[in-house]
Amino acid sequence: MNNLIKFQKWRVSFEVTFYGNDPMRGSFREIKENTILFNDEFDIKNKVPFDSLENVEINFLLWVDGLSIEKLIKPPHDYYDKNVRYDQESVEVIKVIKV
Repeated sequence: MNNLIKFQKWRVSFEVTFYGNDPMRGSFREIKENTILFNDEFDIKNKVPFDSLENVEINFLLWVDGLSIEKLIKPPHDYYDKNVRYDQESVEVIKVIKV
């Protein structure tokens, strides 16, 4: 029974909000959404058991904390433009579904 729980897959839908400043349009934010199949085979420090929606969300956020944003989602088209400054990104889980 433990093997069934251990290798459950979850579909995590999330959004990344990019906050920035552009000399032409001023302060702005851009939101991008994505979905990923997620399970306990991901390298996560201090993870909790993958036995509830809440725990999967916690594990996802712990995993994301160590990633560069480019590995999680495609950045905005002007992300590397030297005239546009991106100050920070935030990640929010929208939905977790057991697959």
